[in-house]
Amino acid sequence: MKVKDKVCVVTGAAGGIGEAIARRYAKEGAKGVVVADMDAKRLEAVAKDIKGIAVTCDVAKEDQVRHLIAE
Repeated sequence: MKVKDKVCVVTGAAGGIGEAIARRYAKEGAKGVVVADMDAKRLEAVAKDIKGIAVTCDVAKEDQVRHLIAE
């Protein structure tokens, strides 16, 4: 997957596969990585490490997904 110079949004990024994907996108030269999860504390740490943007949200709730998109 080519992500260089693209903005990527990764849900479930506070740990596991989501975190690994976010880190890989950053390493591969993504223009920006937006990480989303319900675990705000861990999410902030991941975002800080990869110089990304953290958005705490539950993607099962439409209003929170709208907030994620707006950010």
